[in-house]
Amino acid sequence: MLMINKVFFILVICLCHISMIYCQTLTKDQMLEDLNFMESKIKQYYIPLPLLENRTGVCFVEEFNFLKSKITKDEPIENFVELVRQGLNIINDPHSQIVRKDQIKWYVPNSYLSAVGNVTLKDTISADYFHSLVSDTIYSKIKCQILVKYINGSYYNVRPFGYENLIVDSGEQITAIDGVPMNDFVNKYRNMMLFTSWDPILKQWFCESFKVSLPLIGKTQFTLTVGGKDLKLDCGKPLTILSREFTKSYSPQVYLIDNNILYIRMPMMMNVDWYREELLKKYTPDVKKIIIDIRDNGGGDDSVWQDLLKVIINKPLTYQYKVQIPNNDTLIHCVHSFGDIRRIGNNVYVESDRVIEPDSNSINYDGKIYILQNKYTFSAAAALSSVAWQNPDLILVGEPTVTISGYTFPAIMFKLPNSQVVFNLAFSCDAVGGSSNPFMDKVEVQIAEDADIKGYVDKIMNYDYYGLDYIMNKDKLIKYIKSVH
Repeated sequence: MLMINKVFFILVICLCHISMIYCQTLTKDQMLEDLNFMESKIKQYYIPLPLLENRTGVCFVEEFNFLKSKITKDEPIENFVELVRQGLNIINDPHSQIVRKDQIKWYVPNSYLSAVGNVTLKDTISADYFHSLVSDTIYSKIKCQILVKYINGSYYNVRPFGYENLIVDSGEQITAIDGVPMNDFVNKYRNMMLFTSWDPILKQWFCESFKVSLPLIGKTQFTLTVGGKDLKLDCGKPLTILSREFTKSYSPQVYLIDNNILYIRMPMMMNVDWYREELLKKYTPDVKKIIIDIRDNGGGDDSVWQDLLKVIINKPLTYQYKVQIPNNDTLIHCVHSFGDIRRIGNNVYVESDRVIEPDSNSINYDGKIYILQNKYTFSAAAALSSVAWQNPDLILVGEPTVTISGYTFPAIMFKLPNSQVVFNLAFSCDAVGGSSNPFMDKVEVQIAEDADIKGYVDKIMNYDYYGLDYIMNKDKLIKYIKSVH
């Protein structure tokens, strides 16, 4: 009975704590203190900041000062969490986000970086609530199913839909929201929007998921100019969709193409044993080319691609590991086992010459390995791109990435002092590219996968574009590799 009463007491205390968080109002001074804390951590730890400013023209200090100017009175905590999201949006790094409970539960006891931040397991109590304010709470408001594609600086409708007595077809150009040209609209509201990306070729911001962000901007109802027609739409009301995309294969794949090309599709850096087993099953001595497709791969574990290469190569594969980090003694101590610590002025690098050795099960392949990347290759997948960019036996084919890419460490977690919001902050960048590839976003063979809207609509509406038929007969990057002698 005593144990039951104790458990009940703890439960009541937790519920009261959660209730206090949900009902919390922050003063103007508390919010400014929290934002000043976040700004100081970004300046102190976010090493890619000068690269970001050079690449995009963003002035972090100006944009963060503008964010702080929005704080004019006391606010409910949910309003402040939105400002935190906007502050992290300024640096446009997918590794720097408000975190979930499960991330904290793993990070605190397991991460070699946990000594750097100020987060404890107590912070799991409110983490999912804060995260929901910038995810589920937003997505649940969106019923409008318009699908948009950005190509060569312009926006296009993908799904055909009915509007009153009109049909808006696939491929019609979207030119404005509420009379504001699309590119101007995205530039104006970039920090308030979700999933904004940098176009490294045209050097401008774009956002294909702008519909999700419109309620955050206060535009639940808006006028969309499509194909010269002004449509009055509501984010909360569904459209009459006339046709949907072809079902896609999102699972890993290993195909044999034309009996002489081994194709490996990696949607995430996970499950290396499956890849190794499938490769050994499908490989034949007739294979003259190997393709590792990491398009749309958002990352995972570096050891996956490393262990996959071990079962392919016939000789040691060498590459340079050179990651810049902040000049911080605690942080340096946390990462010193990854390589030699080298200081050049105020800059600190973790460096090592790395070697991937073939293992006993290797197929002893001695040809070129083609690595396919697109705009959205990121994190652990981008680390493989970094190796490919350096090594003559690996050929990097596709598109420059929207993010500053390459090898990085995982992010650090910090907790804001008053609101108790916990966020991830990236702190490292791949420096191996030097002045020739400072953002580590380049490819060796640049091919625009979706060069025009007609071809993209055909691909997405009529094909499983990671299925064997499309890969063998339609994929531009595969066609290029087939043509190489």
